[in-house]
Amino acid sequence: MMSYRARVHPFLTLASCAVVQSTLACGTPPQRRTDGQRGRHEVQIVRRGGDMLGAGQTLQITDSVPGDAMLAGGQLTFSGATGGDYLGVGGSQVITGRIHGSARVAGGEIRVAAPIERNATIAGGTIELDRDGVIGRNAYFAGGTVRVDGAVRQGLHVSGGTVALGGQAGGDVEVNAGELRVGPGATIAGNLRYRVPAGNVHIDSGAHIAGTVTVLPPQEVGGVMRYFRILWLLGFLVAGAVAVALAPRFADAAAERMRERPGLSALAGVVWIIVIPIAALLVAVTVIGLPLALLACAVYAILLYLGRAVLAVWLGRLVVNMLGRTPVPEPLVSFLVGAIILIVLGLVPLIGPLVMLVATIFGLGALLVEIRARSRAPAMR
Repeated sequence: MMSYRARVHPFLTLASCAVVQSTLACGTPPQRRTDGQRGRHEVQIVRRGGDMLGAGQTLQITDSVPGDAMLAGGQLTFSGATGGDYLGVGGSQVITGRIHGSARVAGGEIRVAAPIERNATIAGGTIELDRDGVIGRNAYFAGGTVRVDGAVRQGLHVSGGTVALGGQAGGDVEVNAGELRVGPGATIAGNLRYRVPAGNVHIDSGAHIAGTVTVLPPQEVGGVMRYFRILWLLGFLVAGAVAVALAPRFADAAAERMRERPGLSALAGVVWIIVIPIAALLVAVTVIGLPLALLACAVYAILLYLGRAVLAVWLGRLVVNMLGRTPVPEPLVSFLVGAIILIVLGLVPLIGPLVMLVATIFGLGALLVEIRARSRAPAMR
């Protein structure tokens, strides 16, 4: 339980501070740039004081940012420098610049080849700390595949499916994974503690471990489920940010639809959640209808997952307005604020599942109502 808290709480606490500090202050009109090749991929950049907020399907930042940098999109590349913290949410991210503060990153594929002077908290499908990557203090990684070839000056905490250590750690290393490989170039100045199934651990004889090596008992089922629940919530942050960045006007309109017609949104959400699985089951019993049922299930799952993004946009806008910030924030700004609040509430025992269920019903319903409205009046959109 101690290792679980060490991995989770830094992300929630630090990410919440970064979002509140960096996004709520954004009151200046955004700068918009368009991809010259396609002419349709809009990039939005908002600057407030020394901070930067950027969003777009493909986002490349080479500028120096005096304060914090907060980026969201499908593909992110950061080769500049920040005087403060870096918060990145995206499908794939490459960080090759310099972070003078801490880094909090969530995404599908993440590669860090940059010095980060303070802590790094990273969650994703694939995480790679390149040989050029240096974490000045502690590192907290959670992902499907985690590879550490760079240097972590202090403690390293990793949760993942497959973990490969080939770099340097200046403090203790704690690993909770399905498979662990410690390469010949690995150097650990402190102790190594790992919770990995027997037979899935390989420590090369060339690895240098100054402290003791401790084998911990396999994690209980509840702990494993809690770990996947955290990744599921962080995945919502990534998927939702990408979806809102790609369709900001639609997300904003759906959130406004939920504010105007909450009853209809809730009704549509409940009907969708109940009716679609029953209809898919009835269609699946026929051989011909099986492909259609599988497709319906896929669409059902995607909309359930992304429906919460609509409520997050509404919630974030509500919080910003309560603080008296004007003008109306960008949809991505509202989403990030609301999503962080939902994630924190979602991790609260007993209350968390209920909060996420309500968010799914209202958000999904508003999403469906907006889709229907647009399909009935295409000329007005």
